[in-house]
Amino acid sequence: MPNSLSHQAPGLLIKMKYPKRIDGTSICLSAFVPDLNVFFEPFMPFPFRHVTHSLLGLLIWGAPITILLTIIFSKYIGPRISEIAKKEGKLYRLMVYFGLDELHHLKRKQFNKRFYFVAFYSSLIGGFTHILLDLPAHRYNELFFPWALFLIPEILRVTVFEFNRIIPLYELIWFIEDYIFIGISLVLLRKIKKDSLIERWYNVVK
Repeated sequence: MPNSLSHQAPGLLIKMKYPKRIDGTSICLSAFVPDLNVFFEPFMPFPFRHVTHSLLGLLIWGAPITILLTIIFSKYIGPRISEIAKKEGKLYRLMVYFGLDELHHLKRKQFNKRFYFVAFYSSLIGGFTHILLDLPAHRYNELFFPWALFLIPEILRVTVFEFNRIIPLYELIWFIEDYIFIGISLVLLRKIKKDSLIERWYNVVK
């Protein structure tokens, strides 16, 4: 899916279900880390997406990058976004509506041994949800790269529309998934805000 927000829904649901067992920042960041391949593609002799969207890639790319980004986001970016969200204006009120003003609580995160353990498996879960959502919505199944690279089933490559270009079924699925999961993500973010869950998580979970 093209929109990083649409990939947040599974991770948010899992965090809400198991707040003490999941690092919310890691599971959410890891859900878009596979798509960072776009910044590296020009420098690679092969499609880097094949790596970032594989099980091996989750281990050697997704988890390490996610843990690093989690530390940076929790210490600096999240609290800064929280400050910005508290300004006056329609855009800032929208940020508050979806709970971005609560990100200052991330400063309470302790980077101890337990953090690295929980962040590691949380990042694997988040990355895996990304790959699962992408499976029916892209031309290739890269799950087992570099050992195997599969074309998706022929039924998913059937043409469903022809406008200025041919649109196969898997691209239509890609489009539909995007809008559905963006909506789910926004609903979950609003619920997290209304129930003050971020504050509760970081008051209880050390």
